[in-house]
Amino acid sequence: MATLSLSSDPISASMQLEQGFDTSFLDLIVKNSKLAQATVVKVVGIDRATLSRHKKSHSKWQGTTATKIYNGARVLDAALDLFNQDPQKTEQWLNTPAIALGNVSPSDYAKNPLGQEAVLDLIGRIKHGVMS
Repeated sequence: MATLSLSSDPISASMQLEQGFDTSFLDLIVKNSKLAQATVVKVVGIDRATLSRHKKSHSKWQGTTATKIYNGARVLDAALDLFNQDPQKTEQWLNTPAIALGNVSPSDYAKNPLGQEAVLDLIGRIKHGVMS
C-alpha cells in the first residue's frame, strides 16, 4: 500500500476515496504488484468494458468503484505479504479455489467489497494459523 501512496489510516483513506483515483491507477497496481492485469482487475471487481471506457475517457475512478479499487489493493497487498512478495505464488493462490471460500478462488470471491473483506479475513487466518 505504501508503494501506491494509499493510506491505511481510515481518515486519510476516506479522503483519498473522496478524491478518487486517476485512470492509470490500476496500471500502477499491476506494475507495483508484478501480478497479471487480469488478476488485478478480477480482485478489484472491474469488468473489461468499464476498464476500457475509463481508459478512453481518462475519467477518475470514484464512488463505489474507487472503494472497490482501494479494497482490492488491500487484498493484493495482504496476499503478496502472505507469500513474501512472491508474485508467482501470490497469483497461483489468488486463482486457486479455496475450500474456505466455498471452492471459489480468492480473485473471483473478491469481486465486491464484502468478498474483498472475506478474502482479507482468510489471509489473516492463514497468516496467524487459525483454522476454522
